[in-house]
Amino acid sequence: MPPVPIESRPRRAAWACLLCAALTVPAQADTRLADALGRDSELTLHLRTYYFDRLNPKPPDNAAWAIGGWVGYRTGWIGDALRFGVVGYTSQPLWAPQDKPGSLLLTSDQDGYSVIGEVYGSLKLWDQVLTGGRFQVNQPEISPTDNRMTPITYSGGNLTGTLAGVKYYAAYLNATKPRNSENFINFVAAANIDSPASEPLYLFGLSGEPHQDLRWRFSSYYVPNVLQSNYADVAWSLPLDERYRLRLGAQAMVQSGVGQQLLSGSSFSTWSGGLKADLASGGATATLAYQQTGSGADYQAPYSGWAGYTYMIVKSFNLANMKAWLLGGTYDFAAQGVPGFVVNAAAVYGWDAINPSSGVAQPDWTEYDLTLDYRFSDKRWPDWARPFWIRGRAAYVDMRSAGDIQDYRIIVNYEWKF
Repeated sequence: MPPVPIESRPRRAAWACLLCAALTVPAQADTRLADALGRDSELTLHLRTYYFDRLNPKPPDNAAWAIGGWVGYRTGWIGDALRFGVVGYTSQPLWAPQDKPGSLLLTSDQDGYSVIGEVYGSLKLWDQVLTGGRFQVNQPEISPTDNRMTPITYSGGNLTGTLAGVKYYAAYLNATKPRNSENFINFVAAANIDSPASEPLYLFGLSGEPHQDLRWRFSSYYVPNVLQSNYADVAWSLPLDERYRLRLGAQAMVQSGVGQQLLSGSSFSTWSGGLKADLASGGATATLAYQQTGSGADYQAPYSGWAGYTYMIVKSFNLANMKAWLLGGTYDFAAQGVPGFVVNAAAVYGWDAINPSSGVAQPDWTEYDLTLDYRFSDKRWPDWARPFWIRGRAAYVDMRSAGDIQDYRIIVNYEWKF
């Protein structure tokens, strides 16, 4: 074989480098993909069983016992730019008397349900994240409200990130899955409005922490022809001495009907505001709060739980013209060498409510709540037991001439993350 000319050797070296690069790039991409799908990914299995029993002043009562939960998979950031996730939810009856529907653990017919509640893709550029599909939303007035078997989820798209130290959230949502449903429905149907109309929800939120002890939030959502609602709060925490710490909070909400007034049939507007103080020492926290709602209308929360300080186990104390005081306390027994055991008790008295249409006075309300939580987080428990979380809740509501409500719940959670 004749010798290779000197001038051709650099060319062959260049071709060899290009070939190595062509083989190396896919290998590196495969490694990043494997890392995102393997080391940086997360598989979650959350099991839940929930017993619910509510005695109402008039039939029917509400009762059920369900089992289910969710299983979800989320990739890591592929190439630090892409992420995908999917979560399937289910709730199935263990005990579901047909004459006691309405627990929201199961469907309105006391049947089970299963649904792909989340399936989404996210694109990250310069730490701003664009997500599309089905997902959870965590804003003050639009949230998962995970107090039954499965949370509320939403479909559409959102953009999140941080600019100048302020976190922002912007979303266009075209449908929502209620807590006890396998179907995504538009925001007219989700507000229980009898209309063939179909409307989306536009959502915007801001939050900031200018100091480690000072936090603020603002959010606003708009559903054409249904509702415009705005929320703001601020919380300030300060140490009083070596033993005591005080946390002060204030919130304000304003909302009104819009367009064709599908929610109420006529124009309305209302507001609600609250003040809250938490005094903590060791494992104990005492809470005092005051809430007041405007006389124009009941404050509406058709898409998730109410964001007010007086959002209790049964009642929200957000009727037109209602004033309410909350007195509560929490004790974390970790301070006594029993980590994972927490007790919370609260009482709310609400008065001066009216029927916004007629101005007629409504009965006063008093609600007493008790919540016992035990998480098997103590290191003395074996590893397999630590995902357990048991919660017991009881509530009694005295509505004077309107009657009484008794509410009892037992919830057991067990979650693996791989």
